[in-house]
Formats: sequence, C-alpha cells, structure tokens
Amino acid sequence: MAPSTPPAASDADCRRETGDYHPLEVIPYFRRFKPGIWRDVTYTFLWSLALGIAFWLMAMTISARSRTFEYFVWNQIVAQSVGFSIHALFELGGLLGIDARVRRSGWFAKTFYYAFVSTAGLILGFAIVAAMLDPSVFINWFRDPHMLAVMTSGSIFVSIVLSVVLYLRERRARAEAELEREKARTERIEREAVLANLRALQAQIEPHFLFNTLANVTSLIDPDPAKARRMLESFIRFLRASLAATRQESTTLGAEGELIASYLEVLQVRMEGRLRYSVDVPADLSSYSLPSMLLQPLVENAIRHGLEPKVEGGEVTMRARRDGEHVVVEVADSGVGFAPTTRGGVGLTNLRERLRLLFGERAALEISDLPGSGARVLVSLPA
Repeated sequence: MAPSTPPAASDADCRRETGDYHPLEVIPYFRRFKPGIWRDVTYTFLWSLALGIAFWLMAMTISARSRTFEYFVWNQIVAQSVGFSIHALFELGGLLGIDARVRRSGWFAKTFYYAFVSTAGLILGFAIVAAMLDPSVFINWFRDPHMLAVMTSGSIFVSIVLSVVLYLRERRARAEAELEREKARTERIEREAVLANLRALQAQIEPHFLFNTLANVTSLIDPDPAKARRMLESFIRFLRASLAATRQESTTLGAEGELIASYLEVLQVRMEGRLRYSVDVPADLSSYSLPSMLLQPLVENAIRHGLEPKVEGGEVTMRARRDGEHVVVEVADSGVGFAPTTRGGVGLTNLRERLRLLFGERAALEISDLPGSGARVLVSLPA
C-alpha cells in the first residue's frame, strides 16, 4: 500500500521534498529509512499485518467463529493480498500519471480516487485468495451478506485511513517546504547583510586609498613625471577593475588576479621599493568563477598588517592551484605576521561569513604563520 509520490496539489516545493512516500511514514520512526522498493514492500507487509490484526479484532466482537487461530491466519492472508493489491494499483497509478493528476485536483477527486483504489484493491485481493482456494468461492462471497458487509466496511475503513494518512503527509510536506523557504530567506538576508558589510568596508578603504594615491601622484609630478604617470596609469586600471567588480556578484580568478596586480602596482610605487609582489594564476584557472572582491581583502590585510609596519618592507604573493576537487588560493607575505587580534578582524570575519553562506562546508579559510616572519592565508573553494 505504497502510493507513488505524486506532485502536491499546489506546491511545487512539496513535490521536490517528499520523494517516494508510504503511509507508514506518518509514524516518525519509519521516516528514517531511505525510500526504495524493498523498504516499501516491507512497509506494506507491516501495514497489512497491522490492518489484518485490526480487522480480526473487530471480527471477534461480531462473530464467535472468528476467535480461532485458523481464522486469524486466513484473515492475515486476505489482509496481505489486499494490501499488496492496493500497493500495486497505486504504483500503476503513479506510472500512468493518474496519481499526479489527482493530486492537482480538489479533495473530492482525491477522496474518490482513494476510495476507488481501496475498493478495487480489496476486490482484487479477495479474488486472488479465492483463486488460490476455489474460483467459485469468490462468486459465493458476493452472494453472502456477511462477506459483502466485510468487504464494504473494509473498503470504507481503508479509504478513510488512506485519506487521513495522505492528508497528514501533504500537511507535513507543506510545513517542511515552508521551513525550507524560510531557511533560504534567512540565509539570503544574512548573505545580503554580509555583502552590505563588505561594501561598507570597501567604502571605508577606497577613499583612504584614493586620497593617498592622488596625493602621491601630485607629489611626483615635478620631481619624477614618469613615476607619476606610471602610478596614475596603474591606479586607473585598478579603479576600472574595482568599479566593475563591485557591480557584479561574481568574477573570474583571472580578473581578480589582474585587479590585485594593479592594486599592488600602485602600492609598489607608493612604498618606493619596499614592496615586491607576484601574482600567479595558471591559465587553466583564469576562467574559474568566484564571488567578487573575495581575495582583495586578504592582500590588503597582508600589506596593512604585515608589510607596512616592517621598516624594510617585504614581498606579498598570490598563487592559485588546483587541489583535487578544490581550487586553493594562497596569499602570503614576508611581513611581521598576524597579531592575535588581526586573525579575527573585520575583513577576515566578513570573508569567513561569506564563504560559509556561499559554500557551506565545501569552502575553508586557513591562517598560519610562516617560518621566520610573515603569514599565509589559504582559501579553499569547490572546483
């Protein structure tokens, strides 16, 4: 008695969430097992066993001849035959698409369908038992008022039970779908909040970077025009790439590498030889898609907290590589390293939160100190 799961009447999310369904799943314990043919067959056996016992107990209150072990066995044979007949009819209805059409209809159509399948399954089940005994017995049952009463009451009882069970199933499926929608809405709000924090942080960083760079360009115009020109050209490339990145939700690893290279080139001129850098993005990874402005905060942290406090400066590198099912991006510097408070700063906290919301457990952020001096940050993203 395991109807194939048809689409819910008015909720596409329910169709995705419910999967194959068996009436026994109205009991929470039976939802823990993965749907499958052997599970459904076992569930139908248990379901029919329980209904057979229920019918046997009802029969004992009506007739004294029902209070025997032989009648119990006979009742179980009939219950199993009826149960698997209804199971087969529901499976057939699912294969023919009847289930799906009925589920999209109103409650009258559903109730009629369940009643029809229950009645047809009950008649078919009795017919199978009669065929094993004597085909003429089946005809005689329809002439016996007692047997007609048993079949009619059984059909009504099974129809009511199925209607109630499948109603509870649809209500639970809708509740689960609503919970999933609410969860998705909450995650979307969290993601938007993180992005807003990121944009706010970027808005704080860029004016500072902008004014310092323009001040440097102004101071270089007379003493070193070539250097001023180079710095201004690098700054224009950075602004063009930065503005494009802030207007998009995703970019490519190659584009992010170019943005970081132009940013570091501007800083290299400003720091007057105290900064060396390298950006290495393999050609096969240049088109890899990733969220915009994901890596630049790491480079900014490396400059601000690692190299700027170091008198002689140092080197910052960005490297990307493929590692199995992940793309790993490494940002390392030879500066003074991370202070304990820096490891949980606003930039890194935002980055961790973005990775969690966008990729869940498929992404990771790892911070470590390098031997001697400096720090390294590894970002692992799903490939």
